[in-house]
Amino acid sequence: MTPVESSPAHYDAAQDAYSPVVVTVTNPPIAAPATDGRIHLAYELLLVNASASPVTIESVESSADGGTLQSLTGEELTAVYRGVGTGDASGTLPGGGSAMIWMDAIVVSAAEVPTTIEHTVTVRMPEANPPIYDSVIVEHVPAVMVSVSIPVTIGPPLQGAGWLNGNGCCTLTPHRGAVSPINAGFKVPERWAIDYVQLTEDDRLFTGDKTVAQNYPAFGNAIIAVADGPVVAMTTDRPEQTPGANPTGLTLDEYGGNYIVQDIGDGRFAFYAHLQPGNPEHVEVGQQLKKGEPIALLGNSGNSDAPHLHFHIMDSPSPLASNGLPFLIDSFTLDGVVPSAEAIEAGFAGTPYNLDTALSGNRTSEAPLVGDVMTYAP
Repeated sequence: MTPVESSPAHYDAAQDAYSPVVVTVTNPPIAAPATDGRIHLAYELLLVNASASPVTIESVESSADGGTLQSLTGEELTAVYRGVGTGDASGTLPGGGSAMIWMDAIVVSAAEVPTTIEHTVTVRMPEANPPIYDSVIVEHVPAVMVSVSIPVTIGPPLQGAGWLNGNGCCTLTPHRGAVSPINAGFKVPERWAIDYVQLTEDDRLFTGDKTVAQNYPAFGNAIIAVADGPVVAMTTDRPEQTPGANPTGLTLDEYGGNYIVQDIGDGRFAFYAHLQPGNPEHVEVGQQLKKGEPIALLGNSGNSDAPHLHFHIMDSPSPLASNGLPFLIDSFTLDGVVPSAEAIEAGFAGTPYNLDTALSGNRTSEAPLVGDVMTYAP
């Protein structure tokens, strides 16, 4: 047999460059059409400073097909940068330290969703040390594959008007920032999670004394199964908390308060949390739920400072040891948008919201974004 000739290996020393900051992606991004008329790819970059010297991250750029998807410098960078374990947002990474950057690459149509995303990270070293490295190093990160998964389309978990997405994707809300070391790895279960709070007729979160759960219109609303599928885990015996402040002394599992985990198929699980105690709908583990049926009542149990429904879709039945997946609501009305995190926070002082209604209208198979106020028909 005649041996097959192969091309000789080639090495060019110029292809190798000193890279003090090692960059990895937590999970391949999944493209999700959202209520702003654009497609969002939400994911995180983990940065590890492999040098002994402190470095400064000056910029991060994501690109695909020769075009820029996202460019972060200055305040835009520090707004989505946090030191792991420290919460430091300065952009300076100590020797041996690590940080997370929350990315939101956006395109305007399905045809523009890339197959891979490349990243360029500009790093400033404390001083030049030729010939090993320059004072400013531009690192070119190997391309990251975009997931081919399609977000699941589900029904709404609630009914009625005035449901505010008070804490969701894709800016750095407490949900998006909830990256936890679980089972010896980083997990991001709340990447696309929503905290649903309901507004009064005059667009307030509550009336009267904010420490009384019944003064919030959300309290006691029926929670609705978003799809067909069995219950795989639940709790029913955890007490209601007093609104107005987050409780203390909770274990990790108690953060969700009373909750239901439902297997909705294809490796996806729905998580409904902060439910009222007592299981008024008599739901049981193993019970086959039907899309649209009531399964619980909205409460204020667990790590909650006001009555609301915490809802997300995850890739395992564990509310903690899982990664959050995007989901689309099959049909709803977008009533308006609370335009900023500061405006959302002001509502907890009793201030009425002023909604931006420029994008209002009926929506089909879209992902809600933080600040959206929605009506869900029965």
